[in-house]
Amino acid sequence: MDGAELKIGKFIENNTGDMIRTLSELVKIPSVKGEAEPNYPFGREPARALEKFLEIARTMGFTVKNHENHVGTIDLYSEGEPTLGILCHLDVVPVGNTGWRTPPFELTLSRGYLYGRGAIDDKGPAVSVLYAMYALKKLGVSLSQNVRFIVGTDEENGSADLAYYRKKEALPQRLFTPDGSYPVINVEKGMIRGEFEFVPTLGDRTLLSLSGGDVVNAVPAICDMSLCGVDQSEVEKAARQVPGISVECAEKDGALNVGVRGKSAHASQPNGGVNAVTAALKILSLLEVGDFEKISTLFPFGESDGEHAGVKMSDDVSGALTLVHSIASFDGKTYRGKFDIRFPVTSSVEKVRVTLEKTIGKAGALITAFGGVEGHCVDGNGDFVKTLLESYEHITGKRGRCIAIGGGTYVHETEGGVAFGAEFIGDENNMHGANERMSVDLFKMNARMYADAIIRLCK
Repeated sequence: MDGAELKIGKFIENNTGDMIRTLSELVKIPSVKGEAEPNYPFGREPARALEKFLEIARTMGFTVKNHENHVGTIDLYSEGEPTLGILCHLDVVPVGNTGWRTPPFELTLSRGYLYGRGAIDDKGPAVSVLYAMYALKKLGVSLSQNVRFIVGTDEENGSADLAYYRKKEALPQRLFTPDGSYPVINVEKGMIRGEFEFVPTLGDRTLLSLSGGDVVNAVPAICDMSLCGVDQSEVEKAARQVPGISVECAEKDGALNVGVRGKSAHASQPNGGVNAVTAALKILSLLEVGDFEKISTLFPFGESDGEHAGVKMSDDVSGALTLVHSIASFDGKTYRGKFDIRFPVTSSVEKVRVTLEKTIGKAGALITAFGGVEGHCVDGNGDFVKTLLESYEHITGKRGRCIAIGGGTYVHETEGGVAFGAEFIGDENNMHGANERMSVDLFKMNARMYADAIIRLCK
């Protein structure tokens, strides 16, 4: 194995340029979910990214198959049922409206980092897996079991791609995804996404419109609103009571347009962001604009544990619940909001729903949509997880351990699946935010890691 490892490391080093070029080809495709069309279940761009990836794998000599533009499969060997599955996705979240220092859909190499939407989530890791398999293939590493690389196109919006595939084919017995963090993620909180409506009472100080947030699973960095009956100096004074934000004001056609700017973060780690929507609600409350303080009280600026929504909870297995009010709009009559909740594995979707409906109802609002999935927990003492941890320890020289997270990875609704990389906890990779990036060193190390894991699991 040591000899093979040296050859694999050299192969990855010699092919780093090709890896970067492959990632560049993928990043330039803006594979954000679009409108469904015949033959394009998630829009044309995710399908285009999938076809490009399969085309590259095909030229490498792999056996590939496109499952109606939902997912693609790449088998290490042309024969033999796969006993190991590796799961990545090529769809990405929107780029947002601010903060990018480089073109988001153009891979940029700067100071040892690769910048671009999808660099870390999940196009970069997908390329690392592909070249790990390519190294094994080109070097003639003999394995007794087949590997199937499953590449999807809807992870960011509910994983309908994987649900479609599972209706047609069984997943391999062992499954991991580089859609999380090292060492191994074996516990994932339950996830809920919901929507609500609120009809405010308005007075002389009036909110004309409001729009904030791009995606439900991210802390919103931007919220724009238009007010009348309020002076700019009052807005600026109120904003000074909301730490961590900035505001931009401009008068137009008798109205005061206010742009609230915060900081984006993944909804599973809301403390890393500054919520522009809840900041805007606090400003409205301080200015006594209508009765928006009712919604601001439900979702206070700076709170992420759901205490005022009545759903604060925690357990020793997975930690505390998080709640993010992530998208908001107001058309002059109805305030519409969306929220993201990550709850402990010892609770349930139903328990959270019952409590939240009561709390939101008391505030005069109404839940209009609500759905979720239960938590995910895999035995950390099984042979599969232990082998992945062995690979991690061998490549990094660090102690391996299992961890629990609030984010849902691509294996959340699979049986026995775990996340294995592709980031290290604490990495500043700006996942789901502006200037998403991955270091070239991590890009290469991931390829070595996955090649090592495949050998250990399938030798």
